Amino acid sequence: MAKDVFLIDGVRSPIGRFGGSLKPLRATEFASTVASALLNRVNLEPAALDLLIGGMVLQDMSESNPARIVGMRVGVPDNVPAFTINMQCCSSMAALIQATYQIAIGAVDVVMVVGLESMSNAAHTVPGSRWGSRLGSMTFLDSLQECTLAGSGMWGDPQYMIDVAEHHAEVDGISRQQMDEYTIVSHERALAAIAAGRLKDEIVPIELPSKNGQVMFDTDENPRPGSTIETLAKLTPVQPDGVITAGNAASINDGAAAAIVASAEAMNKHNLEPLARIVTEGASMVGCDPNLMGYSCVDALNSSLVGADKTVDDLDLIECNEGFAVQLLACEEMGGWDRERLNVDGGSVGLGHPVGMSGLRISLHLAKALKQRDLKLGGATIPAGSGLGTAILMESV
Repeated sequence: MAKDVFLIDGVRSPIGRFGGSLKPLRATEFASTVASALLNRVNLEPAALDLLIGGMVLQDMSESNPARIVGMRVGVPDNVPAFTINMQCCSSMAALIQATYQIAIGAVDVVMVVGLESMSNAAHTVPGSRWGSRLGSMTFLDSLQECTLAGSGMWGDPQYMIDVAEHHAEVDGISRQQMDEYTIVSHERALAAIAAGRLKDEIVPIELPSKNGQVMFDTDENPRPGSTIETLAKLTPVQPDGVITAGNAASINDGAAAAIVASAEAMNKHNLEPLARIVTEGASMVGCDPNLMGYSCVDALNSSLVGADKTVDDLDLIECNEGFAVQLLACEEMGGWDRERLNVDGGSVGLGHPVGMSGLRISLHLAKALKQRDLKLGGATIPAGSGLGTAILMESV
């Protein structure tokens, strides 16, 4: 029989703009600050961890296996294993799901999950430079741009995420006006949550170097106060005759999150208080048509609900990652999701989307939002480029 699995707690960094406050630090550096703060918060020694699992997309070999690096930086013993998942935007939720499975089968009792990304420090590479180019030029390859292809060029269908978003707009019949209107909702909800202090409990300030010493970065810097339909309407579409703009798409960002997941036995042993129970039967990973990748999060959440013998009406809150406003709107309609229960404190269009962090961020926020509102059951889901989706259900305890 599978063991019960509990989310003990989780925290995150503030989300930084592309080239913004977190740019001076590598992903494993600010992720280590977050991980250390979490251990202190729950009063858990690093030696109590049985396993670390990370999620990160834009890895390079100077940060090989980021989960291991974070573990070593925060004092986890050498004999504790660590691995890092790359499932594109689903990466850190996939890491959370794998932690859940490991505990459910009794393989381990306490796992730290980390989701991290520094898109500001995405590497450039020079393919072929090892062997030289006798008569031709060599080109720098931008791994950040390649990330938006999600590997599709390697199976002969090089569609950028912007192409997929435009395809969604056409197939789902969603206008730019509708996208811009939802963009305002995402920003306003995020700003309202910040002003009301609802995000304060989940954020760990990050110490940053400055000319005058050290400064503390403690507030998400992506939400734009004063955004209006009129200002969004003035933005030029990314593609000629398109409807996707820099305003109605999630931005490029930096950030990290960490969570402690444990069994009931480990909670008793280490005197831990849970934030939520992870519904093991409600964890899912799916695939779909890459050119309509947004649908994967609906498929994943529906799979989770079937596994847990629930329906969407049983969910008090839903968190769905917003890669683009058009994707959220398409999924809202397809999934039959109630706007009043969906991304109640803003989504990635407003808050930002550090790709390796977002899946864990929305999972943690779901658990905290349920607790803040005295609600019981929620679902978090995230789609990824190449047509992948993950979802997880949380129950307040």
